[in-house]
Amino acid sequence: MSNFMISSMFDSDTAKMTSLDIEVVTGSRHSDVKRAIKRLAARAVIELPPTAQISTATKPTEVFVFSGDKAKRDSLIVVAQLSPEFTADIVDRWIYLEKQNNTLTKKLEFWQMKEVDDKILGTIHGKGLAHRKTTKKVNNEAIVETLNKMQLSLNYSGGQDGL
Repeated sequence: MSNFMISSMFDSDTAKMTSLDIEVVTGSRHSDVKRAIKRLAARAVIELPPTAQISTATKPTEVFVFSGDKAKRDSLIVVAQLSPEFTADIVDRWIYLEKQNNTLTKKLEFWQMKEVDDKILGTIHGKGLAHRKTTKKVNNEAIVETLNKMQLSLNYSGGQDGL
């Protein structure tokens, strides 16, 4: 599963994933993948995807085909059901991102307070107006940079080394 990125399978408008793809991703048997799909659909966790016949090296095989608006969501739920390692990697990644965002929140608060302080200092009896032009630019650049870093993202690449 290393070096596999789920998001790359859904790059186009016609992106889809079959139960055979999920077999490869999880290392599970195809019959187990199909059973998990049926079980999750019966519990209304996912929508039961349509089936299709595809040719394989030995004989035609019936597969579930995830496509459309819920394709990514539903197929990820199936993968998570079948692969505790995948689920653990997602949880670990979100924990990392949330911790990183907490640190960035503190950094943002610092730069915002510094901007307020520098603005006050620049207006007191005309002192520091020249210095204020410099600090305003620096502070605002730091604020924008920090806000950009705070955008959460999730790209699965397998294993902790993708963090």
